[in-house]
Amino acid sequence: MKNDNDTIIAVATPPGTGGIAVLRLSGPRAKEIAASICAVSGMQPNTLQHTYFRDGYELLDEGIISYFREPKSYTGEDVIEISCHGGWHASKTIQQALLRHGARLAKPGEFTLRAFLNGKMDLAQAEAVAQLVAAHTDAAGKAALRQLEGGLSKEIKLMRSRILDVMSLLEVELDFSEEDIQFATREERTKTIRELIENCEGLSESYLQGRLLREGIRVAIVGPPNSGKSTLFNSLVEEERAIVSPHPGTTRDVIEARLDMGGMEVILLDTAGVHDSGEEIEKAGISKALREIQRADVLFLVIDINEHNKVDKGILGEIKERPVVVVWNKVDSISSARNTKTPAIPGVSHEMKAVRVSALHHQGLDELKHAMKQLVFASETDTRNIQVTEARHKQEIDEASQSLQRALNGLEDTTLCAADLRDAADALGRITGETIGEEILDRIFSKFCIGK
Repeated sequence: MKNDNDTIIAVATPPGTGGIAVLRLSGPRAKEIAASICAVSGMQPNTLQHTYFRDGYELLDEGIISYFREPKSYTGEDVIEISCHGGWHASKTIQQALLRHGARLAKPGEFTLRAFLNGKMDLAQAEAVAQLVAAHTDAAGKAALRQLEGGLSKEIKLMRSRILDVMSLLEVELDFSEEDIQFATREERTKTIRELIENCEGLSESYLQGRLLREGIRVAIVGPPNSGKSTLFNSLVEEERAIVSPHPGTTRDVIEARLDMGGMEVILLDTAGVHDSGEEIEKAGISKALREIQRADVLFLVIDINEHNKVDKGILGEIKERPVVVVWNKVDSISSARNTKTPAIPGVSHEMKAVRVSALHHQGLDELKHAMKQLVFASETDTRNIQVTEARHKQEIDEASQSLQRALNGLEDTTLCAADLRDAADALGRITGETIGEEILDRIFSKFCIGK
């Protein structure tokens, strides 16, 4: 994909009221076009200068202008950044003036696309920029930063380099096939390819947790009516979002809230109590609750510790083999003599994570959050190591793994083995952009915001 040889502009800050707005120009005429609306003469690289912005005799605003000379800029081109007053008027007025003087409105993600095309970052790092902008929690932000600093890229490039090393030896052997020369033993090739397959499988398996870091953990609060699900929901959200009533069947729909739970983004869902009901609206709510059970990453099964015999068998069947935290609720209402005893319920295994809480009095909520995090992440290192967070990356890694497996199975046929290794190298190269088509690039960067 060729880089357009024009100069682009966009407002890089989000719309709305604020102290400042930032406009970004990038391209060969960035300095010339910026100079057409400001009184700064002899703009020096890597400096900030105060100026007034004018279109002819009309005063547009005053602010700060900075100049980054290629190739030492974000895009690798000449870049001008203008800081003006925030709000809608100043930034839009300046942008329109710059467009009249020869700039073109940037497409979504075009600044980062140019950075990729000019070798400032690889494709995986470019995608991490979008992830970082969209991150809502520390965990998501740190995962994006690890990818932006090149953690995943280094791993992928190392694997691809090892594949190309094996390929080069195979191709040399093909050139000397009539002389029966072997440049590496079968055992050495087998060992290398198996190690590469293991690396691919490890990265692929990290996608589940990587996806949860990026998209958030979907947690459904389920259980029988009047077990305290809505009270628990309100306590975790720290807001009276769900109606709480002593009458069963109050919750008829799914109520959703997003919150930061120990550095992790959680999409918390309050659902209708699951039980046999003949009432049509309540049955519709129960049907939605059952659907959320299947969609959730984690389930909080809320049971009133005083009413454990009211747990519906149907819900126990639905949660079988799902990630579940059993929430024994209303522990504040039982006597101290029974306080250490947990009732036995058929279908609720002692191996399931369990927490005793009082949702009404906000007791045990920290333990509940910790149990949820333990269920999703086997150890603290899971949130720090290299992880695959993009579905596109997982798909390419899986394709590379399959090609490597075919190469391993066909080591006897040097020609076919080399072809399979080439397919594996190409798949990994598509992650970092070393082997990528224009159509895929357009699809990736179209998801970015304008100005980034």
